Amino acid sequence: MTRVMVKDDPSTSPPAGPPGNEPPPDEEAWARSRFAGVPHEPLTDADLRRWPFGIGTAETRNGITFFRSRHPDGFTSDDLHQTPEDGRRYELLDGTIVVSPSPGYTHQLAVAHLLTILVGAQTGTARTLPAPFDVTLTRGRILQPDIVVMPHIKAKIPTLVVEILSRYGRGYDRKEKFDEYEASGIPSYWIIDPDIPAISVFELAEGRYEQVIYIEGSAMCKVERPFPVSFSPAALLA
Repeated sequence: MTRVMVKDDPSTSPPAGPPGNEPPPDEEAWARSRFAGVPHEPLTDADLRRWPFGIGTAETRNGITFFRSRHPDGFTSDDLHQTPEDGRRYELLDGTIVVSPSPGYTHQLAVAHLLTILVGAQTGTARTLPAPFDVTLTRGRILQPDIVVMPHIKAKIPTLVVEILSRYGRGYDRKEKFDEYEASGIPSYWIIDPDIPAISVFELAEGRYEQVIYIEGSAMCKVERPFPVSFSPAALLA
């Protein structure tokens, strides 16, 4: 675990304007500049110190970096929208900006296959969408599931969210995101582990998620919510 404390570090403020009457630098463009490391790996120490906003602490757990603001109210959705466009995933959790490395081949293969299956099975006004797609749960919470099913085009809360575990952030999907999806009342949450391969299906019952299905390998997973669909975890990696 990496933990970096930053207090009035010059690297957390936009660079000073040039001398004379020249216009100051474009702070938004500077904030959107790329970090130094490769997107599919965790942020490096140099990246942590280069974060373009005033931070209090930066903590990395299992490859996921949690940036906490030095301001009592934390980071906002405006701050989230100023993060670099570098292929990583940026989310907002209780005023903390969470940075995940970009997914790898196996993860994206599973996303592509499952997306095709769900789109082919969706009924009525339901629509299936892949990341990046911001799901605003409550004030200070904006997450990006790997796949969402929205009940209709104007819906704010999905009826299904899917997370496909990656090399990094497995605990984040199983704990922090699990808790947020549950608290927000999302009816169904699927966690897919490509390493096994396996799927865990959780459905909301009296405000709490209950695991109703666990399937491995070539066995068929059959669900009814948000619409009837069946597939095997192994088929997602074919």
